[in-house]
Amino acid sequence: MELRQLRYLVAIVDHGGFTAAADVLHVAQPALSQQMRRLEAEVGLPLLRRAPKGVTPTEAGALLLARARRVLAETDAARAELDELQGLLRGRVVLGAMGSLGPVDLPALLATFHAEHPQVTLEVKEEPTVELVRLLVADEVDLAFATRQPALPAGVAEQVMAHEDLVLVVGPDHPLARRRTPIRLGVLAQDPWIAFKGGTGLRQAMDAATAAAGVRPHVAFASNELDRVLALVARGLGVSVVPRSTADAAREPIAILDVAPRLRREIVLLWREDRPHAPAARALLALAQRAVPSAPSRLEGAGRSPRQ
Repeated sequence: MELRQLRYLVAIVDHGGFTAAADVLHVAQPALSQQMRRLEAEVGLPLLRRAPKGVTPTEAGALLLARARRVLAETDAARAELDELQGLLRGRVVLGAMGSLGPVDLPALLATFHAEHPQVTLEVKEEPTVELVRLLVADEVDLAFATRQPALPAGVAEQVMAHEDLVLVVGPDHPLARRRTPIRLGVLAQDPWIAFKGGTGLRQAMDAATAAAGVRPHVAFASNELDRVLALVARGLGVSVVPRSTADAAREPIAILDVAPRLRREIVLLWREDRPHAPAARALLALAQRAVPSAPSRLEGAGRSPRQ
């Protein structure tokens, strides 16, 4: 069993097929297929399942894949540490991030890191919070920005990066659109809701807030696209709860209302503290931990009239 075979296996699964993996690895596809046949012959079990929608691991493949990721992570870390002894910092860092980071300026963070370490390849995976935690535990991302969770898996550490209010958004013709004082969610029991899909921190926050208010919301639409949620709200198809930064930046005509009791979310930086990180990942983690969110005053405020 060779390291390159393990790397090929991971690439095929991550990219959904031999052709895409061959392009990323800069390897001829026949050579890639040959190495996979040799690996399967060595372990005595099929590792990959070919289907019209792509290549997926078999049960044996999934077991080997998890080990392969750990082996490759340790190998890459060892290589990076040897480079570090020579004064070099290179490698690859995979950062997870949820779709809405509010006051956390991710592009600025990545630009600063790239300027300091131009030889490091950066990759960002955008996923809901629950999936980001899973990817972190599976060693598929090195660190992640997510919504704070009630409990984290063993070995995962967190640092709170920012707090942000969640606000209610309604269409400009909604009866409450001109409201100036905070609103209790209980008065919206009969309204259709536009919700984020399960697994997101925003959906968890909405579900907890409506449950506390005794509301069982009728979810008319579900989407993880912030612009689509706001567009549906603007057209009077429902109400929703979104981060204030998202509402403030809306291009659609909406009304922004504060909620009573106040709703807030915490944006956290997550990383594995139970294993060593490659130097490049350590450097990005250290830079992120020092980051200060910009313009925090924008997170506070009173109810707004409709945005036209």
